[in-house]
Amino acid sequence: MRTILSAIFVSAMFLASPGGAFAAGGYIQASSLEDQIVKDANKPQMVTMKSTDAAKGIKNNNGVVILDQTGTYFTVVGVQVGSRGGTGLVRLWFQTNGKDVDNTNCEQSIPTPDFTTVMISQGVGEYKKGDKINAMISGSAPGIGLVYKKPTGEPAVPSVIFSAWKID
Repeated sequence: MRTILSAIFVSAMFLASPGGAFAAGGYIQASSLEDQIVKDANKPQMVTMKSTDAAKGIKNNNGVVILDQTGTYFTVVGVQVGSRGGTGLVRLWFQTNGKDVDNTNCEQSIPTPDFTTVMISQGVGEYKKGDKINAMISGSAPGIGLVYKKPTGEPAVPSVIFSAWKID
């Protein structure tokens, strides 16, 4: 019994140590409670996020996420796309240090002015301390984009939720 308890204690210490197999890296969840509607067709605009919902080390500067460590990160951005009077295609992708990230763009058709749905872009990448990640949108027509809703008696539906965490 003493050997088993010692093994459990040593295993717990290993996992809790900074270099342990499951040591937590930095993370962030940021969101926006504002509509982000396309003003000019096919002109990219940065996705903004004024709220930092949870974070450890990683910073959010109104939609520009600043990484605090070199390593491998998983990033995901989920947006509520819809209309404030228009129809067309909404596109969503990542940028790193102001440059578009290959193969991260996705698009969703907004067929009617009352249509909404969730669109997600995600990825895994190698980053350096101080790298900046942000999301971008564009639309094929004005009046479409990311929409915020606040149902009565329920939590808000943010226009965007962005999450990132260090996995290595």
